[in-house]
Amino acid sequence: MLIYYPGKKFPSISITGPHCALRCKHCNGVYLQHMIPITTPEKLVEFAKEHEGKINGFLLSGGSNRDGKVPLKKFSSAVKWITEHTNLKVNVHTGIIDEEDIEYLEEMHPHHVSFDVIGATETVREVLGTERTAEDYFHSLHLLDDSSLSYSPHIIAGLHFGKIVGEYRAVEEIKKLHRMSNLVLIVLIPTRGTGMAEVELERPAIEKFFRYALENIAPENVVLGCMRPRDFHEIEELCVEFGCRGIVIPSLRIIKMMREMGMELEKRETCCVL
Repeated sequence: MLIYYPGKKFPSISITGPHCALRCKHCNGVYLQHMIPITTPEKLVEFAKEHEGKINGFLLSGGSNRDGKVPLKKFSSAVKWITEHTNLKVNVHTGIIDEEDIEYLEEMHPHHVSFDVIGATETVREVLGTERTAEDYFHSLHLLDDSSLSYSPHIIAGLHFGKIVGEYRAVEEIKKLHRMSNLVLIVLIPTRGTGMAEVELERPAIEKFFRYALENIAPENVVLGCMRPRDFHEIEELCVEFGCRGIVIPSLRIIKMMREMGMELEKRETCCVL
């Protein structure tokens, strides 16, 4: 099994600095504050030149505009230069995608695209605060599937105030895809400074959903991602039980469990989609 420790070898960059137009209830821009702010293409190329040989790559993300998109378009040439002239791996986190976005993303040619799938329109409206719909997110998925891009859908279990709402529908849509690299399962973290700081996760429902996802998507194509409460050991155990592809920053008890089972572990200092 692959175990991922991105850490300093695979930093996260925000192209909007600490700014986000949506200020979603689960994040409120808090996570942007922990990312490296690089807000121009020129500075991104400088960063790549300075850090080549010191890091393995980076996640390029940022805050969303009111339409639910991360404004990556102006970085297209910079990312293309980096992927063609350095050894750094670039994973871009896009937000929602329409036809015009696929066009520039293919020109950008990142190594990978990470895309959060939201399976309920009420979650899109009540948590993200945008007027887009679940169908818009599914449309984005199929645009990616029809493109030349390497991509991984992500599902945030419990995103709707700790409850399972559209996650099963998201899995059903993902089952229709032909080319995805892997499915990344993550879990809402009630975070201080957000509208969900005091949310109680419905853990049995989340565990049930994880089991369903692992029964319906080939486990060798599923990764347990980095965003999850660190004391939620039950979902780590499920991923080991089903033989999923990998786990990001597994707990010590799960590492011990895997070793006792005789599992071969391969460490990678990259984002889990690579």
